[in-house]
Amino acid sequence: MNIEKSLSDNFWAEKQIDFKHIQALSQKKSISEIFSKLLISRGVFEDNYDNYINPNLLNNLPDPFELKDMKKGIERCIEALKNNEKIGIIADYDVDGSTSASILYKFLNNYTNNLVCKIPHRLSEGYGPNVRLMNEMLNEKITLLFTLDCGTSAFNSIDLPDFRSIEVIVIDHHLSEFKLPKVHSVINPNRFDESNNNYKDFAAVAVTFLFLMGLRKQIRELKLFSNIKEPNLMSHLDLVAVGTICDIVNINNYNRSIVSKGLELIRSRKNKSISKILDNSNISHEPLAKDIGFVLGPQINAASRIDDSSLSSKLLISNDDSEIETISRKLFLINEKRKLIEQNIFNEAIEQIKDKENKKFIIVYKENWHQGVLGIVASKIVALYNKPTFVFSFINNVGSGSGRSIDQIDIGSIVLELKANNLIEDGGGHKMAVGLKINKKKLDKIDEFLVKKFDSYHDNFFEKKMFYDSEISVNQINKYFLDNLELLEPHGKGNEEPQFLIKDIVIDQVKNIKNKHILIFFKNDVGENLKGISFNSMNTLIGDYLLKFNKFKFHILCSIKKDNFSSNQMPQILIHDVKVIN
Repeated sequence: MNIEKSLSDNFWAEKQIDFKHIQALSQKKSISEIFSKLLISRGVFEDNYDNYINPNLLNNLPDPFELKDMKKGIERCIEALKNNEKIGIIADYDVDGSTSASILYKFLNNYTNNLVCKIPHRLSEGYGPNVRLMNEMLNEKITLLFTLDCGTSAFNSIDLPDFRSIEVIVIDHHLSEFKLPKVHSVINPNRFDESNNNYKDFAAVAVTFLFLMGLRKQIRELKLFSNIKEPNLMSHLDLVAVGTICDIVNINNYNRSIVSKGLELIRSRKNKSISKILDNSNISHEPLAKDIGFVLGPQINAASRIDDSSLSSKLLISNDDSEIETISRKLFLINEKRKLIEQNIFNEAIEQIKDKENKKFIIVYKENWHQGVLGIVASKIVALYNKPTFVFSFINNVGSGSGRSIDQIDIGSIVLELKANNLIEDGGGHKMAVGLKINKKKLDKIDEFLVKKFDSYHDNFFEKKMFYDSEISVNQINKYFLDNLELLEPHGKGNEEPQFLIKDIVIDQVKNIKNKHILIFFKNDVGENLKGISFNSMNTLIGDYLLKFNKFKFHILCSIKKDNFSSNQMPQILIHDVKVIN
C-alpha cells in the first residue's frame, strides 16, 4: 500500500499560510492561532474581520443604482405598474431562476394581479427564453417582460423584430458576449461593459433582490401607491439565500450577509414552501447552508430534470397550503426517481470506464440514457477519477451530452476547438461545464482529438489531492473549538468548511448504521468519549478498514460538527478520507 496515498487514492496537502500573518491576527483579535489560520485562508484579515464574524446586511447595504440600466429598468417597471400593464416573467428552471421568479412575482403582486410567469421546458427547449414563450407572451398582450437568470445571450428570441412590441428587462448574472441584446434594460453585474465590481459574485436572485430594493426606494420617494402597505423586502431573504447557495457562487462580502440572514429566516419557518421541503426530507436540526445545497436544492431542480419545469417556481410563489403540500410532495418523489435514474446510469458508466482507465479523460455513452441527469453523472465521475468527463445519450445516431472538468483544465475552450474542427454538431459552456451535440459516426475522431489534447497536460494535473486547513489532536476537539468553528458559518464556495488532519487516531469501537454508515468511538487523553461518522462507507475500502479497527492505526481527514443526535450536542468528526498506518 502506498502510504503517501489515502484509501480514496488521494494525496493530502496542508494549506500554507505565512505564520507572521497568523500571529498578527491572533494577537490583534485575541484569538487562537489555529482560528486565525482558518480565517486568513478564507481571506479574512483585520480590516474585514468584524464584518465576517458578524455579517449584517443592514450594516453593509448594497446600492442597486451602481449597476448599469438599473435606474431605467426601475422607471419602466413603475410606469407599467401605474398603467396597470400586463407584466410577464420568463425565468430559468433551476433554483436560482425559480427563487428569482418567486421574489419578483411576490413583490409585484402587492401592486398588480396582471402577472404571467412562464418557464422553458428543460429537455425539449433548453435554457433561456425561446420563440414559443415569446409568442405566448405576445398573444397574452404582455407589454413588459422580465427575463430572470437568463436573457443576456438570448439574441434568437427576445431580440427578434416580431417581439418589438414587448419591452424586455433582463435581470441576469451570466457572463455576456461583447454585445448585448437590443432590449430596454440589461441589469447584469457580469455584462461586458459593467465597471462596478461589487456584485460580480451575485446569483441572479440577488440581482433581482437589488432591483426590488431600488424599486421600493423609488416607489417610497415618489410617494406612489400610498394606499398599499409597503412590502417587507427582508422577508424575501430566505429565498435569496436558497438561490445563492444552490447556484454555487462565492459566499463572501454581501453574499455572506444575505445567506446568514436568509438562514435565520429559514430557521424561523416563515416560508411555508421551504419548511415543507425540509420537513419532507426529515431535517430535524436547524438547517445549515449544506442542507439547503444538498437536500432542498436537488428537489427544486429535480422537476426540470425529469418532469414539469414550472413546478418549482409554482411552489415557491404559492401561499396556498394545499398546493404547497401537493407540489412539495411531488418534488420529493420526483427527486427520489431522479436519484434512481442517476444511480443506474452512473453504475453503467463505471462498467464502461473499467476498460478506459489509462486515458487522461473519460467518455461514456449509451442509447436513451435520461438527458436530465447526464451533468450530475459526469460530476460524480470527475469526483471519483479526477479526469475531464463527457457523458452522452444517443437517440439513433444523435448524441446529447454533458462535460465536466477538473480545476486546471478549461473544457469550454476545448469544446470550441472541437466545434471549429467540425467534430461536433454544437456545443458550448464554460471552463468547468459544457453541453454538446455530436454525431455517433464522429466518436472515433473526437476520441483521437481528445487523446492528443489531454496528453499535452502533465500527469500531475490528474492526481487526486485533498487540502486540509490544519493538523489537530483529539484533545482539541471540544465545545469551545466547535463554538469557534460555528463562527465560520455559513459555508459554501469561497468559504469552505474547514478540513482537519488527525494523526494516529486509536479507535475503541465501531458501529454499523443501517448497513450504510460507520460510527467510530475514540477517546481524548483525559478519557472523554468522542464519536465520528463515515457516511456511505459500508462495502468501500474505507469501510472495510474501519471495521478492522483493532488491527490498525489511522490518520483521518475530517471536518468537525455538532452531534445533533446527542443530548449535550458534543462535537463529532465527519470522516472524509483515511490513511492506514501499519
